[in-house]
Amino acid sequence: MSLRHLDLDALRAFVAIVEQGGFSIAAEQLGRTQSAVSLQIKRLEQTLGQTLLQRVQGRVDGPTAEGNALLAYARQMLRLNDEACAILARNAVTGSLRIGLPEELMEQVFPAALPLFRARYPGLRLSVLAEASILLRTALAEGRLDVAIYKDCSEVVGGEFEVLRDEPLCWVAGEAYRDTLPADAGVLPLALFGENCVFRMAATAALAQAGIAWRVHYSGSSTTGLRHALRHGLGLGVLPESLLGDGLLAVDSCAGIALPSLPRSRLVAAYAGDSVAPAALCLIAAFAESLHRPMR
Repeated sequence: MSLRHLDLDALRAFVAIVEQGGFSIAAEQLGRTQSAVSLQIKRLEQTLGQTLLQRVQGRVDGPTAEGNALLAYARQMLRLNDEACAILARNAVTGSLRIGLPEELMEQVFPAALPLFRARYPGLRLSVLAEASILLRTALAEGRLDVAIYKDCSEVVGGEFEVLRDEPLCWVAGEAYRDTLPADAGVLPLALFGENCVFRMAATAALAQAGIAWRVHYSGSSTTGLRHALRHGLGLGVLPESLLGDGLLAVDSCAGIALPSLPRSRLVAAYAGDSVAPAALCLIAAFAESLHRPMR
């Protein structure tokens, strides 16, 4: 028995005719003339030695039994073809993608997101800037980044970014020290991220508005370091709700002092320019997927 090779373009035309219910609409969808599509179907039927479409008074009335049997295989073949082409197209993408993100995301989220991204764009090199959110926004505005993930605690949600996570911002104390943190002369001891951190700015602004004095007893850029400082009673901190647990508790007072309310914490993604590269969207999707995993 001689081998018969099915033409993928003809299969695509066949599927389009069945799904659209006629030659003319299918031809328009495929960007071809109706006569060209008719010729493809004729040759496909000749190759298989079967009639694939039922025709009633010149109109298509669905696939024949043989055509219906072919339809599932045709769709599967076209899907595999399109997936292979898409993967090879992504693999052919080279160059670099410049991303900025807060340093704490490097600890858990970045290691989980990177394999997802590299599986789709193995030939694309990442250039990563880990910095405070304010500095990342500046770098993005100055064209030094293609995409930035940063923290935002503003009261008004803008439309220029994509929200990856939105959650409460909490006053946090170590579980063993929630009732024993000292507040000498009414001055709260604080354990916070560095001066450019939006969480720190939100906390100190809320304390200033409430007229509460404070002093920083710990300052650092590492989430792990800050969590250790809080667990061991170095001070009162501010973290998003997702980072609670493992000896950390949300509190509403410290040393008998009622704590002011805090704004919500958002982790957002923003892109440079109006045209967003597919690789940048893929990278942010990988981060969004990784963020669903608990950060502990």
